[in-house]
Amino acid sequence: MNNFELVEHTADIGLIAYGKTKEKLFENAGEGLFSIITDINKVSPIEKFSISTSGEDLEDLFICWLNELIYFWEVNRVLLCKFKVNIKEDTFLEGIISGERFDHSRHIIEHGVKAVTYYNFKLEYDHKNKIWTAKVIIDV
Repeated sequence: MNNFELVEHTADIGLIAYGKTKEKLFENAGEGLFSIITDINKVSPIEKFSISTSGEDLEDLFICWLNELIYFWEVNRVLLCKFKVNIKEDTFLEGIISGERFDHSRHIIEHGVKAVTYYNFKLEYDHKNKIWTAKVIIDV
């Protein structure tokens, strides 16, 4: 099973993330998001940061999580490659994110990411295959 996949979408990029747990789904979505920004294989988990966000429900929390990661990147210029989250009551998330500061001599920014949208957003659990899936459009 892949952690995520990227799909073409007009002027934006679609991200489909998978996970056996809600937490793994969110972690894999973070990895997918940053793979749109840069080649995360060239990013090392040198620095760790605490992060938290909340939402009205699990779907809102998912969108808030990814937008919080975009905000973190834009403000701190830290490329992320490793994510560990804990979700409480489907409305609150706290976690540890790891990465390194952007270095123009080693990192190439593939896409500028503006936001994660609710357009065509879908989050579901497949009881038969026991897998969480989230489909979201990334505004680039």
